[in-house]
Order: sequence, then C-alpha cells, then structure tokens
Amino acid sequence: MTSASRDIRCIVTDIDGTLTSYDRRISTAAITALRTVQDSGIDIIMATGNVLPIAYGLFKMVGLTGTIVAENGGVLYHDQIVEYLNSPEMPSMAFELLKERMEVRRLFTDRWRETEIALEPSVDPQEIRRLLSHHEVNIESSGFAIHIQSRNYTKFRAVSRACASMNISLEHVAAFGDGENDIEMLKNCGTGIAVANAPEHVKKVASHVTTASHGDGFVEGLRWLGILL
Repeated sequence: MTSASRDIRCIVTDIDGTLTSYDRRISTAAITALRTVQDSGIDIIMATGNVLPIAYGLFKMVGLTGTIVAENGGVLYHDQIVEYLNSPEMPSMAFELLKERMEVRRLFTDRWRETEIALEPSVDPQEIRRLLSHHEVNIESSGFAIHIQSRNYTKFRAVSRACASMNISLEHVAAFGDGENDIEMLKNCGTGIAVANAPEHVKKVASHVTTASHGDGFVEGLRWLGILL
C-alpha cells in the first residue's frame, strides 16, 4: 500500500530506541529519512519521554521545523511556543513517598524536567507501581527511565492536541515507537509501527512490526508506508 492510498499527512516518532540504538547513538539513516519526509511536505512530530531542551537541540540539529512532545506528553512545543499540559505536583508528592520506601535515583536530566519525575531504570517498575498504587500517578517504563506522571497525561494526548491544531485527522497519522510509553499512540493513531526491538506487549498493539531494529526499523517502516523508496 502506498503513502497516497494511506494519505499520511504526519509522522510521529519516539526518539530513544526508535531513532537511536540502545546506547543512544542516533541513526544517520533515520536522520536522512526524517529530512526527506519533511521535504516531501509531511509534518513531523517527535514524541519523547526526554526533556524539551534535549529534544529541541536534536530537532534543530537534524533540521526539523515541526512539533515536539516532551516528557511523555507533559510538554508541547511548536513554533517557539511551549505549553505545559501536566502539573508536577502529584508526581513530586509520590516521589517523596517512594524515597521513604526504597532507594531510587532521579535522572541527571531531571534538573530540566518540569512536569514529571524520571528515575534511573535500576529498580523494578512493578514494585514502584505497587508502592504508589493509591496515588494519582501512572508509572511507565521506557527502558531508558521509569517515569512517574500524573494520570491521564500521555504522549498520545499531546499528539492528539497537536494534530488538532494542525487540522490533521488522527487517521492520517503514522506513529513509530518501541516502548510502553508509546502504546497509546501506536493504538490510536491511524497507523502504528513498532520497531523490532520493542517488547512483545508493545508489538501486539501495532499495525505493523518491522524486521529491523532502532533507526533501521524506522526507515524500514517509512518504506512500508510507501513514503520512502
């Protein structure tokens, strides 16, 4: 099926694990593909669990001009305007309680994080979920970090808001990802593509799973859509 028949107007992609390898080396093939997609007139949204300063730096150096969803939907950036869609109040309260019950460490990048708490992935996310089960927070693991977020704020919610502002229907959006924090956008965008390194429970919700991993999988997915030759 070609991109014309799918009528893809927007590509949404995760960064870590999708455009990069597990050691966070970004794929040069993926960078070239992103530029090609943008030059063809298709909008790009980067949707990441990382903080806005890091995502913004990557966005600009790659040469993109679209939208950034940072902090798993807590922060939305477009055209020099930043919206905060989430409050850090509940995640911060939950983190203070968690520190009393187990040893956890925040990520180095949390000094720039504004709407959630991100922990080093050295503890069991299920244990954190158990300890914080009575608090109004969600616990998501990206493989690179464990995120403590207020409920009902996800990458997909921010992506949906961004697409509405661009007058793009979600049926014309193709989303790429590899982590459980990508599940909702893989399920609810018109086409969801999981790269091969994604866990099985992430692959199950995708419209298509690539045979290649990381950045090579991203490029393969674009070819499957018919956007790249």
